[in-house]
Amino acid sequence: MSRTETTVRRERPEENRWLDATVAGLAGGAVFGLYLQFVAGVLPPTGAAGDVGALATDWLVHLLHSLVFALVYAGLVNWSPLAGYADRVLTGTALGAGYGVGLWAVATGVAVAFWALANTVWILPIPTVSLGSLAGHVLFGVVLGGVFAAVRQM
Repeated sequence: MSRTETTVRRERPEENRWLDATVAGLAGGAVFGLYLQFVAGVLPPTGAAGDVGALATDWLVHLLHSLVFALVYAGLVNWSPLAGYADRVLTGTALGAGYGVGLWAVATGVAVAFWALANTVWILPIPTVSLGSLAGHVLFGVVLGGVFAAVRQM
């Protein structure tokens, strides 16, 4: 008589996906924010260094952006070819790293141009490649993807 083992995997309800993304986005945003503040030195605004109110506002805006981008991530990895990978920590971390690179590319190539136009800079700047910014976005994505997968498995 042969013995067959099966793995039982608990599926979390889909409505929890958004809550899981919220937790993961805030975790990723906190790590990215600490990187920006203490490693890159760019989170406090240049003109308001030492201003606690400005720093708190910057953190709030940063965490809100992190939350929005985490919800976008959850929507993207809900696509059936990615869903199984996003719910495992190792592959979820890799997906998150790729998402971080994508965010960085969009932020560098597109968002900066729109920001310049919104601020009446009519000559679009050539985006500068910042490896520090890339590292921060990848860090955000790694934490986002890893925490999202870990929370999904609880």
